[in-house]
Amino acid sequence: MAKYVFPAFFTPAEEGGYEVTFPDLEGATQGDNISDAIEMAADFLGLTTWSAEQDGRNMPTPTPLDQLKAPAGGFVNLIAADTDAYRAVIERENNPIKYARQKAGLNIKKLADLLGAPYRTVQEWNAGRRMPPEWVQRLIIEKIEANT
Repeated sequence: MAKYVFPAFFTPAEEGGYEVTFPDLEGATQGDNISDAIEMAADFLGLTTWSAEQDGRNMPTPTPLDQLKAPAGGFVNLIAADTDAYRAVIERENNPIKYARQKAGLNIKKLADLLGAPYRTVQEWNAGRRMPPEWVQRLIIEKIEANT
């Protein structure tokens, strides 16, 4: 529902790569190189902000860059997170049929008609109460995409 930007400390790790910490948030992540560390930091921030929104928790105010000092041998970088984009990824991974249906603008009845499947079955898939095997899910998604 929102976009967030937080500063992150990137510190070279003894074993190689970078450790990433956020001065305003609990937790940390790491990456094998700078680009991997930035990607992992964005994923960490996305999950953290999305979880806070889901739980109704407020995010802290990010510390201004001019009040931060880079760690020895490291640097400070701003990391952005878009919880709408993160939510879409989670929905796509958790319920790919529902995600494809919504993206195609189909309601449950239209999807059931398109697939020739019982309405109740498609309703169960949509709610995530039961799902067909992954290979069937892929075929369903292909059919949805081909018919939109």
